[in-house]
Amino acid sequence: MSDSSSSESNAKRRRPWASYLVGSIALLLVGGASYAGYKLYSQSDTSQQAHSRPPTSVTVASAQRQTWTTELTGVGTLTAVQGTELTSELAGKVVAIDFESGARVEQGELLVQLDTTSEVAQLESLEPQLRKAKSDQERATQLIEGNAISREAYDEAIAEVDRLQAAIDKQRAIIDRKKIVAPFAGTLGIRKTNLGQYVSPGDAVVNLQQIEPIFVDFDLPERNSGVVDLGIAVRVSTSAYPDARFIGNVSAITPLIQETTRSFTVRAELPNQERKLKPGMFADVVVELPQQRDVVTIPQTAIAVNAYGSSVFVLQEAEQGSEQTLAKRTFVRTGERRGLDIEIIEGVEAGQRVVTSGQLKLSNESPVTISQRDVSEGVVAEPTKP
Repeated sequence: MSDSSSSESNAKRRRPWASYLVGSIALLLVGGASYAGYKLYSQSDTSQQAHSRPPTSVTVASAQRQTWTTELTGVGTLTAVQGTELTSELAGKVVAIDFESGARVEQGELLVQLDTTSEVAQLESLEPQLRKAKSDQERATQLIEGNAISREAYDEAIAEVDRLQAAIDKQRAIIDRKKIVAPFAGTLGIRKTNLGQYVSPGDAVVNLQQIEPIFVDFDLPERNSGVVDLGIAVRVSTSAYPDARFIGNVSAITPLIQETTRSFTVRAELPNQERKLKPGMFADVVVELPQQRDVVTIPQTAIAVNAYGSSVFVLQEAEQGSEQTLAKRTFVRTGERRGLDIEIIEGVEAGQRVVTSGQLKLSNESPVTISQRDVSEGVVAEPTKP
């Protein structure tokens, strides 16, 4: 009897735990079903809210199919065709300055004259001596034929002429070297000397740059060395003129690949009649290769970027029985950027319309009205009625 009573007592103690377990499982099932129902209702309600909200005013543009040339990009520096710092070869006082800072000068044009008073005086004293020495030489020639003078006297007469001629040539050279002239045609910089100033050999006078045309030197990766040839067109832009594009052609290619960077240097020549481009400017360079490819493009303003990638809002025409036009978020894969456009590799087809402004107010499948001329189609799009 005692064993039977003990078994019944143990069974009674275990039954509450089993009841608790069954109850907990039941609560979990009920809670899960309630949460699933809530999520379904919430999503349905959010979708209904998106479609019931007032349409958002946006501007749009159509995706275009274009033909783009294959391009290589690089950065470079503008370089003068010729450039030098003009200096004085000899010491002397500046007696004339015949140029203005920033002026355009021709080759051989006189820029600065140093004082040559002493050299001119010496030259003027040597010239009469040379004339007399030449007369003595002629007389000595006649006398030597008649054996009236010795060969030594005759040789001295000839040597005197040569000595005086050399002295005169030296003075004339000094006088010429005290004229600082433009070695080539170009544009002058800012004057660095003053009238009456005493200059020493090597003192800077003015900078001269030949910038019509002008060079741009830039580097490209070695993998492009097989596709860049002389004469290929290049397009250059600078921060000084962000809206301008300067067109030129490749004029030289270095045969050396730099070991440290695995790149090679290319030089292009650019017309520069207006002299807007200056040596030392930083330049963005685009090399236009002959190869072409078809691309789909949209305005860059249509692209939105977040942690998940790039996306656009594509217009979906109103379904039958509905008067609303919806904007659907579509993720895209982008390519090159050129001007105001960006290449779309995947996600948008040519002819589809994308939102170009007003995206911040949109969510997926938001109703929209179009408030701007669709430039690509050449017509004014009428606002869609809500």
